[in-house]
Amino acid sequence: MKDVTVITTNTCPYCKMAKDFLRQNKIHYVEKDANSDPQARHEMAARKITGVPAFIIGNDVVVGLDKAKILQLVDHRLVSCPNCGTAVRVPTNAGKIRARCPKCKSELAL
Repeated sequence: MKDVTVITTNTCPYCKMAKDFLRQNKIHYVEKDANSDPQARHEMAARKITGVPAFIIGNDVVVGLDKAKILQLVDHRLVSCPNCGTAVRVPTNAGKIRARCPKCKSELAL
């Protein structure tokens, strides 16, 4: 499954909307704040990213909140375990799969 990183700043209203969008669509992501994280600034410079929010999805980059493109590139969703509530990343468009909760080991109905 592709990792999703979103590069944000704490003063950007679009960054807040972007994180809300990811949560609403049950997409697991790692946030990096370009204001306080030198590694995030380096990543932006290396990839020639000049704005936020910036999404790094696998090897692809999306600058701005292009919802359709983000949903097209992301290949997973978060599913909550019905027994313990742990969030589990599961692939999308993989047909019928069997998944187990890493915490309580119960099988998830997908």
